[in-house]
Amino acid sequence: MNAPFDQATAEAAEAAEDWSTAIFLVSAYAECYSKDHHRHNAHLWHIDLLAKAGRLKDLAELAVTDVHARRRLHRLESEPGSPNPELAQIG
Repeated sequence: MNAPFDQATAEAAEAAEDWSTAIFLVSAYAECYSKDHHRHNAHLWHIDLLAKAGRLKDLAELAVTDVHARRRLHRLESEPGSPNPELAQIG
């Protein structure tokens, strides 16, 4: 049986900018297009955490098959100051 999702710990890690911990905790629970809206929301949160952490290569790998990751990458590209050199290398 899977351990329950500890959202409070994931939120605390995000607040402390402990990206690795937050990403680990959220990604273990996240599920794209899940019938469980909590898991789907966790998936969107996971995508956002990857962007905040600057883990663009991970985001780009997901973007191959994940529309949410693809949209997040496109938003990053359109932010002021882009094109981001890292995004150009990924594409």
